[in-house]
Amino acid sequence: MNSVNLIGRLTKDPEIRKTEDSRTVCSFTLAVDDARSKEDRTDFLRVTVFGGVGDLCEKYLRKGFMAGVSGRIRNDSYTDAEGKYRQSVNVIADNVRFLQWPEREGPKDGKAV
Repeated sequence: MNSVNLIGRLTKDPEIRKTEDSRTVCSFTLAVDDARSKEDRTDFLRVTVFGGVGDLCEKYLRKGFMAGVSGRIRNDSYTDAEGKYRQSVNVIADNVRFLQWPEREGPKDGKAV
């Protein structure tokens, strides 16, 4: 079983792009405190969200906001621009909970929902 649940804060505003078939891909990094660590340790995990949930994340989440994420872990590998083999661990989110909302503000585009 590949399942992960995280709660953390966004390190910067979400980034969004569209695939060739106009599907939304939203990415952000979540800073997750490790409560079990003896020292103050924070893990920084890259989260990817697809489709309508990705649109909502881009619209409502901002740097510093707290979010809960559930999904699965995916290992990716690639060759960087310098020809070096790299590996990364990513979280593919199935569900994102907005645990913090802007005070008396709407989404970033200013439109009411």
